[in-house]
Amino acid sequence: MKKSTIKGNGGTNTQTDMGSTKEWVNRTLKEIHKRMVELFGVDFTYFRDVKIINHSDILKQIMQRMRDDLIENGVMYSEIQWKQILESLSKNQIPGFFENLAFYNPKDEVLYMSEKMITDHTEKMIPVCTHELSEKLLSTYLSLPLKTPIRALVEAYIEVKKTNNRRRFYKLLNTYAAIIFKNVFKEGCCEAIALQTLHHIGSEMKTASLEKELLVGHSKCIDVLFDLEEAKRNIECMEKSQTRLNEKRQRIRAEDEDKLVREIVGSSQTIKGISYYLGYPLAKAVLEKYGIKGVKLALEKYPPLEAQYFANPQAYLAKLEELAAFTE
Repeated sequence: MKKSTIKGNGGTNTQTDMGSTKEWVNRTLKEIHKRMVELFGVDFTYFRDVKIINHSDILKQIMQRMRDDLIENGVMYSEIQWKQILESLSKNQIPGFFENLAFYNPKDEVLYMSEKMITDHTEKMIPVCTHELSEKLLSTYLSLPLKTPIRALVEAYIEVKKTNNRRRFYKLLNTYAAIIFKNVFKEGCCEAIALQTLHHIGSEMKTASLEKELLVGHSKCIDVLFDLEEAKRNIECMEKSQTRLNEKRQRIRAEDEDKLVREIVGSSQTIKGISYYLGYPLAKAVLEKYGIKGVKLALEKYPPLEAQYFANPQAYLAKLEELAAFTE
């Protein structure tokens, strides 16, 4: 098996195989988990297991999780349809998205890590996995789980196929756009919780470097949220347009709708790969001012659904304080 070089707790470089790497990651994350519980006062369980898997297995795990979620909600696809979805996801991912990926599945409580990250990007292992601990903390702390963007999009397509109801389709796409904003904020919250934890346990230099990377990425990527917002406005305009059209105009309108759908799907695929950058500054501002209780309130009752809030966190903080009456 390919060897990797990791930095151990003593600060020296150590050659290790995947088995000992998993052992070291597991031991380190258990200590981080303990500190996270103390820091945020949320008593959540650690992962049942940690598994290191390759690119194709990571994709299969993600697909199975999405499939299980849909089946639970009464949505069934044929094997051919799932194969098409898998091919679509494989072709439309951000380059390198799966290489630096770790995620945990709430169904089996297992943390899955990309083998590619361990062999080629060892410096990202602990920050990425600490983010997953933050995801687990939030899943315990929030009253209801947030619907994932991919699941929402699949449901939108299924709905329009069943009913051929354009108005319903517009409504679902608008809902989908809102879900994107919520998930960007949630991912930012996870990153803010992770970085605050790493800073708390004495990783100031690593935290500063990670935060700089996040802020630079945010400044380069923020326009994609405004683009998504513009596409959402275009959908709302089309929804309000006349419904009685001649055949030619109906065809043109359908082409415009397809174009909008492609734009939103394209935007969401891009946003998925950069959501940490986009959501971090706003989430950090909420966490620092109101703590974990503020994060919960923002996610569950007053989520930021406008691009301007991600570009200007202070505007959202003012709105949040007004809505939630934090000054009481």
